[in-house]
Amino acid sequence: MLPLGATAKAVHARLEGTGKPLVLVHELGGSLDSFELIVPHLADSHQVLRYDQNGCGMSAPAKVSLGLAGEADLLLELIADTFEGEPCRIVGVAAGAAIAITAALARPDAIAALALCAPALEVAVHRRTYLKERAARARAEGMTAIAEASLLRSYPPALRRDEAAFARYLSRFLATDPASYAAANLALGEAHLVERLPDVTQPCLFLAGRHDELRPPAEIERLSRSVPGARFAAVDSGHIMPMQAPAEMAEHLLAFFGSLPRPGREQAHA
Repeated sequence: MLPLGATAKAVHARLEGTGKPLVLVHELGGSLDSFELIVPHLADSHQVLRYDQNGCGMSAPAKVSLGLAGEADLLLELIADTFEGEPCRIVGVAAGAAIAITAALARPDAIAALALCAPALEVAVHRRTYLKERAARARAEGMTAIAEASLLRSYPPALRRDEAAFARYLSRFLATDPASYAAANLALGEAHLVERLPDVTQPCLFLAGRHDELRPPAEIERLSRSVPGARFAAVDSGHIMPMQAPAEMAEHLLAFFGSLPRPGREQAHA
């Protein structure tokens, strides 16, 4: 547990590696361990911060639902407490990308670049109904009741190439606080971030999973065209990219981060 501010003190976080500040924001129902396979690829060139969102992993559930704005505020507090004002790079996965975008729009000075992986930035009307029903069932019956149906599309059998890794992921998913998970579902259902994408000023990479049934590549490529200068690429994964294709995902991330302008470069050539 990192020494954090008053709001963030109940959040379990891990900091490792050396180099540029980088924050990893996990998906709905995930935890900081969703990045267990990709951190070794990133930690040689980045100081990597990952954390458990409220009610996930080892973080205590929030007393009230934070919503996307509250989760973004918490992310910004973690960044300020950890990196002391140095702008950081953020990787957001699925619903974690919605938190990352919200934070980037609120405090563009705090975030140097964004990598959005299978980003969940809006929800179709029929999908909102599903999220509400899943939230209600999680509250009433617990995570076991919704695990099979949820993971069948986000982590399908064909992509469980590493059975031990999937078993660990499932165990962590089942340990998620049901009330927090339900609240996160409802918050995602109310997300309307696509219309805000043209306002994003940071360099941006969009990554899609070629086998992602929830956020297919054509959808992610369409989103990428809304951000001026954004890049797009697809990887051999489904929805949970850092677990299903960590090495390929890391390759794209490092290439993107390596292409960013160095601070002062413009001044040096002025």
